[in-house]
Amino acid sequence: MTSSAISSASREKQLLFCCARREVNPETAARIRELAAQLLDWDYVVSQADEHSIIPLLERSLRRTAAPVPTESAAKIELMARENAMRCLALSAELIRVMELFETRAIPAIPYKGPVIAAQAYRDIAARQFEDLDIVVRQRDIQVANDAIRALGYEPRSAWLHGPQGMRIVPGEYNYSHPARRTFLEVHTEATLRHFPVRPDLDEFFRRAVKVDVGGHEVSTFCAEDALLALCVHGAKDFWQRLMWIVDIAELLRSYPALDWDLVLRTSQKMRAQRMLHLGLALAEGIVGAELAPEIRAAVKADSRAVSLAADIKKRLLSRDTPDRSAAERFRFRRRMVQGTLPGWLYAMRLTLAPAEEDWQNPRAPRQLSPLHAALRPFRLLRKYGWMNRA
Repeated sequence: MTSSAISSASREKQLLFCCARREVNPETAARIRELAAQLLDWDYVVSQADEHSIIPLLERSLRRTAAPVPTESAAKIELMARENAMRCLALSAELIRVMELFETRAIPAIPYKGPVIAAQAYRDIAARQFEDLDIVVRQRDIQVANDAIRALGYEPRSAWLHGPQGMRIVPGEYNYSHPARRTFLEVHTEATLRHFPVRPDLDEFFRRAVKVDVGGHEVSTFCAEDALLALCVHGAKDFWQRLMWIVDIAELLRSYPALDWDLVLRTSQKMRAQRMLHLGLALAEGIVGAELAPEIRAAVKADSRAVSLAADIKKRLLSRDTPDRSAAERFRFRRRMVQGTLPGWLYAMRLTLAPAEEDWQNPRAPRQLSPLHAALRPFRLLRKYGWMNRA
């Protein structure tokens, strides 16, 4: 990023960049104190920290560096961090409850993101913000998983998906909510993980699964190598709009310095997700200071498109006012996520045309009209995002 871009960046965002890490070195600590001492819009700092899901990291970094924070803002940040810790504990307990029932019913499942990545990467479930639970099962197990989840009091967002009419339809994910517990749960399968350029082989992921400690209970999750790739694909899926997703990668790398990079590279190549991996690593190094092995850094730098995209994303994240990406920009980004002209176009076209859950809002429409859902999806995206950015 150029010096002129840095100088024009929001000071509030620069402060968030510095605080968005589990450990702060002396140089970064000094920079945090320097930024905090300036005239800042602290309401904006707090709202953006919450928007980017880094409230606990902001609170810890400000407290540990003894940064000068207005009393009212410091109290608000501390309260939000405490509330997050309580929410993390409640969601972790709920995850354990769900996984215990899955185990009782012999349903293979792997939770990811949420409590497990907090335990795996941050070594502290309260150090990361999360609002829901994500669990991966095989597509062939979706009905038995649905039965188990509903037995715990969860209600599917689209119950018709599990009826005769919906059996052939694969949504973006299977969404559930528990009204009494105010908990949201998303179930993913190899068919719904559509942002992987190549459908993931869940048998391999399940075979390499590891145990992590979540609130004193051992829970299975992706091994660090598979978790890294899944995080990079997820970040690309949502255009890296949230700082937390970049921090996840940096903290995972710090927690696993002996990562099996041969496995990471082989899997990313098999999934045609090399660009997504390179972009995630470039962001983690350039924004949160993650350390990459020399040969991995060289591979990232050799991918000029990933480096260019990382610079653009960093600029957007640092800016105080950044307009949403238009439909054309979203398509272009998707196309660039897969290396090679034809594969990139095919990937972007597939995501543009494949109906997501929003595109199946009328489950009672005649079945013979189902192909129209794919045809109408591009028009829905155009209406939602606009073709070109008007800003």
